[in-house]
Amino acid sequence: MSDARRWLLCAEDSLSATLARDLCDRVLRERARFDWLRALWDPSLVDTQRRWVGLDAHFDWADRGALDRRCDARSIPIAVRDASTGRRVAPHAKAAMAFKSARAAMTMEPPPDLLFIAADTDGESDPKLLFAEGLRLADEPVTAVCAEIHRESEAWVIAGFVAQNAAERAALARVCDALGFDPTLESERLMSDVHRDARDAKRVAKALFEASGGITARNPRFAACWTETPLSLLEARGERSGLARYLRAIETTVVDSIVAG
Repeated sequence: MSDARRWLLCAEDSLSATLARDLCDRVLRERARFDWLRALWDPSLVDTQRRWVGLDAHFDWADRGALDRRCDARSIPIAVRDASTGRRVAPHAKAAMAFKSARAAMTMEPPPDLLFIAADTDGESDPKLLFAEGLRLADEPVTAVCAEIHRESEAWVIAGFVAQNAAERAALARVCDALGFDPTLESERLMSDVHRDARDAKRVAKALFEASGGITARNPRFAACWTETPLSLLEARGERSGLARYLRAIETTVVDSIVAG
């Protein structure tokens, strides 16, 4: 275990952290382009190959509080001089999270082999407020893999929902009627914090999973949406929610990092 790759995961919440971890391991196990790599990611061996870590001891991911504490403790300034313009700028929103993640990663001894960042966009589309801008401003020599979820973390779960019985088909039909669209096919249209709006992602998730145990990773039916639904279906349904992009990043960036290391 001491020789396992150390992958730092900075995430907005426990759901985004779980999605990033589980999907990464699953893609490597099922889709890595080398037979030997797929074999190493067998559940019986995977823990010898990679170790998910946070910024604090005994944690396997870091939340925004941990990021802020590390940046404060190491006196990491949030404002930097933009090499492209010469102006001093401070990243905001998710760009700030990515900036802090990259800077905090380089305070670890040794630095992590990969940096994973997972958070939802809340519908934000301005490039200056998203991960890529924060990573550009941080300008650190760490390879980052981004699970940028548009718009809500639950969107990736709902994209993997395939009704398994009459009760689930009826629940999905009621949700589709209320929304005017199928959220499993267009999950990127779901919203957050919209009072009493049928498009609220958590409200939709509750309607689909309440009978099976609720919207928690401890509910096997909820978790099955990303652990069992075919990756090809997740990719097709997640083209506009960032899910397909994350899956492809694992197949390329993560695999390349493993092979190079």
